[in-house]
Amino acid sequence: MKIAAQIHPLRLLAVVLSVLFVLQIGSAQTADSVATTAPVFRVSLQNGNILPQNRYVLTNIDEAGHAFKYTKAFAMEYGWQMLGGQAWQQVSKYPRFGFGAQYMRIIHRDELGHPFSVYGFYDGNFFSSKNFEVTNRLSAGLGYGFRRYDPNDRLPNDILSTRLNAFVEMGLGIAVRLNDYLYLEPAFRFTHFSNGNLKEPQKGLNVVSYAVSLRALLEKPVHEQVKVPMAVCQHRHELLAFWALSTRQLDFSDNNDHYHETYGMNYLMTNLHLGYNYEISRGMKLGGGLDFVYDGSNGQLELVANGNTPSKSAVPFGDKFGVSVFIGGERVIDRLSIVGTLGYMVVQKRYGSTSPAFEQRFGFKYHFYRNVFAGVNIRAYRFQAAEAIEFHVGLRKFIR
Repeated sequence: MKIAAQIHPLRLLAVVLSVLFVLQIGSAQTADSVATTAPVFRVSLQNGNILPQNRYVLTNIDEAGHAFKYTKAFAMEYGWQMLGGQAWQQVSKYPRFGFGAQYMRIIHRDELGHPFSVYGFYDGNFFSSKNFEVTNRLSAGLGYGFRRYDPNDRLPNDILSTRLNAFVEMGLGIAVRLNDYLYLEPAFRFTHFSNGNLKEPQKGLNVVSYAVSLRALLEKPVHEQVKVPMAVCQHRHELLAFWALSTRQLDFSDNNDHYHETYGMNYLMTNLHLGYNYEISRGMKLGGGLDFVYDGSNGQLELVANGNTPSKSAVPFGDKFGVSVFIGGERVIDRLSIVGTLGYMVVQKRYGSTSPAFEQRFGFKYHFYRNVFAGVNIRAYRFQAAEAIEFHVGLRKFIR
């Protein structure tokens, strides 16, 4: 039985997102100090532009002269406005958490499908006052409704080959208070759909859009946040380590005529991450370290290019290992951390099809105990293509 079939990574991702979200909201209401929250409801409209990414499918013009260019999306969300009572809410400038659903339609074209997504979101504030906010946004979940890859289609979809894909959205915006209950929120959004190389062919879909939202408080508003005494930041040093596991399939090249020989083959990818962080403030850490990576797919496409059938034992075992140096940071929100790093593979056998040495990682982790955490990361390159979705567990240790 194939590894991917045993793990069902995208379903597991849905469970992880749900558990972390529930635990995070729950922690805001069960700590020793009583947190004050207000329920909120939001509706949003988005007009987007698909990034062509130099892909044949996305640059195709149909018989009516329509390109893959514009999208429209509608979303509804329910969540909680943090109003204070805990130090982490105060440090984060009273953010919002919640869950939502979005329907996105690709205008004039049907070959890719039209995704419906469910997700959890975090809306932070760079600045917050009674009448005006400067906001940032992160949401993550799952999108369903894309058409599968079929080489017999007139225009084969090599952008997304699975109906179910990871959904990630980031954004910046402002919020203007209209009255005691309503806020108007114009914003810019970047949306990414991908299955993280769990099944090829897939190149991912990226959409840049502007959004207009209306946010409503569902209870009597509280304009003055609850403030609590906060200890001075300790500026601690932190050592951490985690072990990550994922699967990936071969990354097809544009001139590869051997889809039937490579499609559906899963390769193990695992990583030992050793890092260091410095606590520059209560809500931010910066650091770096090393990744020791095993990529079972490295070198496999060269076998195909030379007319051979891919074999997991044909590439020397040592060629599948690599060492990456990384730097990055963590945004700390109570027990939840949003993580972003930049890395460069300094030791690895390089083949023509090897993923670029410069890579990015974006994800989150949740501390179930003070020094034990688990989470999900997306490893990517060129800031637009997913290399793998990795699930990880780890430990940390604070030192003076």
